[in-house]
Amino acid sequence: MTAPDTNVKKQAKKHKAPLIGMAVAGGVALVLLLWLGSQYVTVTPDENADPPAAAEEPAGLPAEGDVSAPTEDGTSTPQVIEEQPTPSD
Repeated sequence: MTAPDTNVKKQAKKHKAPLIGMAVAGGVALVLLLWLGSQYVTVTPDENADPPAAAEEPAGLPAEGDVSAPTEDGTSTPQVIEEQPTPSD
């Protein structure tokens, strides 16, 4: 089905403002995307910053079994792991 009365010049006048608005919105979105991309690409590490600290061993419960640790004189003594009492309800 075709439109009963088509006046292209009249329709062009009616659609001019919305088309300009869409073009402006697209331009703003493009500028923001380019700015965001440039921020992502141009980030450089600070030369005076300290290097990241070495990762420490994860803390947690000690392993079960015969575990020994060196003493000041270089010998190893077994560590005693005591059972923790369970909380009663």
